[in-house]
Amino acid sequence: MNRRGPRRRERNSRLNRVTIRDVAELARVSPASVSNYFHKPRKLSDGTRLRIQQAVDALGFVPNDAARTLRTGVSPVIGYIAFELAGATTPEIAAAIEKRVSAEGMYMLMANDTGSEQRERSYLQLFAKQLVSGVIIAPVGNVEAELARMRSFGIASVLSARHAESPEQASVSIDHVAGGKLAATHLIEQGRKRIGFVSSSLELKQVADRLNGALSAVHSAPGVTLEVLPVPERSVEAGIACADSIARRPPAARPDALFCANDLLAIGVVQAFVSSKVVSVPADIAVVGYDDIEFARSTIVPLTSVRTPHAELGTAAADLLFAEIDALAGHDGAALPRPQIEFSPELVVRASTVRQ
Repeated sequence: MNRRGPRRRERNSRLNRVTIRDVAELARVSPASVSNYFHKPRKLSDGTRLRIQQAVDALGFVPNDAARTLRTGVSPVIGYIAFELAGATTPEIAAAIEKRVSAEGMYMLMANDTGSEQRERSYLQLFAKQLVSGVIIAPVGNVEAELARMRSFGIASVLSARHAESPEQASVSIDHVAGGKLAATHLIEQGRKRIGFVSSSLELKQVADRLNGALSAVHSAPGVTLEVLPVPERSVEAGIACADSIARRPPAARPDALFCANDLLAIGVVQAFVSSKVVSVPADIAVVGYDDIEFARSTIVPLTSVRTPHAELGTAAADLLFAEIDALAGHDGAALPRPQIEFSPELVVRASTVRQ
């Protein structure tokens, strides 16, 4: 081991002596072009990128991002914190963010807070220590004060899937109150009187907004009631368990419509009702989901759902983050108000709510 140590140190020393200027000289470009090659390659022509790649390979150059970040204050990394990594919509949102980040020649580190506010804050602290350029977060708790603190030392941020409370905080969200109202109004128009709202995490703002939207429609419709049916998680399995419980009730005690907080729950509900042969969808109970994921249209009874623009939300969040990064770099990050984009959902009607 002692014989190998000096050799390894000698080799590392040789690698560390290769600089951006060495690469630039061999590639016959400026040092700024080499920097763009690693961090904003779209600014370079194909020929320039090829020459720099050949020089990097020939010299064995490895960029020191940590040192560069400390020296310039600019990191090639952004962080994305999701509260439901396994959720049906998260992969599409994350893919849209990653595509946009990659196009800028940057990199995305993704974290899952598993629904824990403590873990969410731990990841924010980790990204702050790493001096990332910015953070996109779909939060569980209220993190705006922490994001404001991070902005004070140059880290941009965007709230994803939640409208910001502070005018200083940029956000991209969906009007979930309107989405909940769309779902309940549709069920009421179909003549349904006893609506059940199926969800977990009722304290989560996105879920609470859907419920409040549904309640606003119900309160405006005489003779219509809404029952909250809590489940442990927003999954197919939880939807199946909820439907089994409803099927065991006497017919008069069952809701005649279910508004599920996401499509996974609704798919489980429909699957269980069809399998039981006790409840017919939609003759006995109409079912509405939320998000309009790909599988919603291909269930055994095609699912009526509130469509939300997942990919568009991810792209908008990334676009807004880069605008925030530029604003901070230009020292106008404190300008008010910061952009707060809100998408409108739409109802997609299929066989799970309309009697044939």
